[in-house]
Amino acid sequence: MNTREELDQFKPLKEFFAGIDSDGTVFDSMNIKHLKAFIPAALQTWDWGDRANDFQRIWKHINLDSATRGINRFAALAAAFEQLADSITANQTEFDPGPLRAFTENSAALSNGALQSWIEGHPHPFLDKVLEWSLESDRLFAEHTKNILPYNNVEAALKVLHEKADIMVVSSASGAGLDKDWSLSGLTVYTALLAGQEAGSKKDQLRLAARGKYPANKTLMIGDAPGDLEAARASQALFFPVLPGMEEKSWDILREEGLKRFFAGSYQGGYENKLIDEFLGRLQGAAFSSS
Repeated sequence: MNTREELDQFKPLKEFFAGIDSDGTVFDSMNIKHLKAFIPAALQTWDWGDRANDFQRIWKHINLDSATRGINRFAALAAAFEQLADSITANQTEFDPGPLRAFTENSAALSNGALQSWIEGHPHPFLDKVLEWSLESDRLFAEHTKNILPYNNVEAALKVLHEKADIMVVSSASGAGLDKDWSLSGLTVYTALLAGQEAGSKKDQLRLAARGKYPANKTLMIGDAPGDLEAARASQALFFPVLPGMEEKSWDILREEGLKRFFAGSYQGGYENKLIDEFLGRLQGAAFSSS
């Protein structure tokens, strides 16, 4: 995994650049991450009583079925607790999302390590629970994703992309998990850089590695969440959406159509706008948050 400093110091090796999200974009891991890791870990960490079903419904909406799909785990947890706050009794201070929101809004990075450092200067019982939840989520996710394979058509598209573009993994997942998934699948042979949550937000990662180093029309972000689109816009990069539920077809379209247009300089405009409109239309909600 590359650090922020390494991303900043990276010098272009090829004419084009492509940032690629990992979970849900390259690997069929979004449902596993949330249904088999984040939700079970939360149910183990806090005593939800009769609110367990409400939490699960809210979590799924925030992270899978709405325009905040792909949001950072800590920001998602703060949002879930805030949505439940009105109906949680005042004496249940272990459910107070205030300290977590302060962390998500003020920390330079949103990772387990960053949270540990934050707790040292801002101790709070709720944050201790959040860290416990996050670490258990990672354990469960690793357990359920052993030897996970990428979607069909991913490697074929990466081979074409790799011929002319520096490829970077741009993700809000943990660096350790990314290293494992991309190495075991043999995809690291196509990547120049790999960044996870430890390197900051996806916006930060793209800005450090690519902005100002490549022309905007030669910079592409590939992802399955509105946060990936927002990161692309923040770096003035083009965007290719991998549609949830149509991942393999999306990668085929990228290889057959998208990359030809990207390399030819005809991607921006009507073609890109049509893809983005279809992408946003498949997700519920109107506003989206960065991941």
